Amino acid sequence: MLDLEVWLLALTYTGVVLGGWGILWVRASNAPMLISCGRGIFLMTLLLMGATSLVAASYRADGLIYLGLSAGFLVMIMLWESPQPALPRTRGTT
Repeated sequence: MLDLEVWLLALTYTGVVLGGWGILWVRASNAPMLISCGRGIFLMTLLLMGATSLVAASYRADGLIYLGLSAGFLVMIMLWESPQPALPRTRGTT
């Protein structure tokens, strides 16, 4: 059972790194291709974490707690809105 716990911890850290990388690409990039790739990385990371959590739940592993919390926080960070102006400013208008 210890081997499963170690793998769950490794997959949790990998999921956090990949999910953060996807969020960074979505938030910081201006290129539409990188934004699409970032969303794909994020989505695949969440699907991987979800499948891993199903395996962990079937074995009643203790690492499920950290996996679920990290997936939940990744979703919260992705959906967090950064402050943006309500109306875009244009030049030349008075």
